[in-house]
Amino acid sequence: MISFASGLFYDAKLYDVIKDFSFFLKPILFIVLGFLLISRITDKNFIFRALIYTAVISATIHLVELLIFTINHPFSVNRIRGDLGRDNFIELFALVLLFVKSTRVFYSEAILKRINIFKFILLVSFVFYFSRTMVISFFIVIIALNGYAKISSRGLIYITIFNLLTIALFTSLQFADLKRESKGVEGFFYKIKMAPSEIFSPDIDINTKNHRSLWDHWRAYEALKAIEGISDTKYKLGWLFGKGLGAQVDLGFEAPLDGKKFQYIPIIHNGYVYVIFKSGIIGLIIYLVFLLITYMQSYKQGNYHVSVINNFISGIALFFMLTSLIITGIYNSSDIIVFILGGLFALQFYYSNQHQTNEDRHIRN
Repeated sequence: MISFASGLFYDAKLYDVIKDFSFFLKPILFIVLGFLLISRITDKNFIFRALIYTAVISATIHLVELLIFTINHPFSVNRIRGDLGRDNFIELFALVLLFVKSTRVFYSEAILKRINIFKFILLVSFVFYFSRTMVISFFIVIIALNGYAKISSRGLIYITIFNLLTIALFTSLQFADLKRESKGVEGFFYKIKMAPSEIFSPDIDINTKNHRSLWDHWRAYEALKAIEGISDTKYKLGWLFGKGLGAQVDLGFEAPLDGKKFQYIPIIHNGYVYVIFKSGIIGLIIYLVFLLITYMQSYKQGNYHVSVINNFISGIALFFMLTSLIITGIYNSSDIIVFILGGLFALQFYYSNQHQTNEDRHIRN
């Protein structure tokens, strides 16, 4: 609503307005659809089976494609990622579920019998995505599903250990002589090394004709251009309300993206800056409140089923907090985790009411 209202004060093409509207509507629509679907079907645990089986099928296809690729091409991390996919969050969440024992109360006997086979298939596929986001997300969601994402003495210990290991990894990579053009695993570690500066430390004096330097700071560069765009608005009102639906980020030059050249782009990788650009600080506050409320579900009390679901919801919130920095968070057009989130809210409602009903029956008896 904010981005729609603020967009009325700027000139934007109808096509761009409709496109932005679909971006903002999609996560809301998916959460509602996920909630309604799981609310209406009899088998409430269907969402877990669907997630795991879909992930295993996807991983199997990925591995077959990988085998064909390696037979016909020399090994190259960049080319594998470019041709076979850069990530798969369905596989990520399915792998996490299979590794956490508390979630097995939701599985069918068929899954329990094949759980080690499924874990192996998903783990191998997971490794060959060479995705920084998937690796970090895996440990974040594992911590959350085990109930350690809450602010408690044990939770703080696990979070501190994770942060220290992450800092140690990035620090050690800064001293490693890694080449950007490397085609093997070294190229993957180079991308890990450059991740902080790519997001947080743009080189303002980047030569836009030197694409090698530019791509190493691309996410930060486009975020910087978006901030410049809202800073140029009249009375700086863009900071408060954004530039609205249909607004485009001016990159300052024609960037070669996806085989074409674009100077104006409707969406950027940094989801927080994206929300500010479209709906201002007010929109960002609403987005942060949504993520915070979703994360706080793990603090709610409930029976065993509810506790596991709450931890899972909290893990998804932390996942979106991370991916909002890197791939637009819930506004990523290919993300369907928000659909799973809606289904989990339905399960939370169902098992909470079931527990309450059982308590009422016990009191009446």
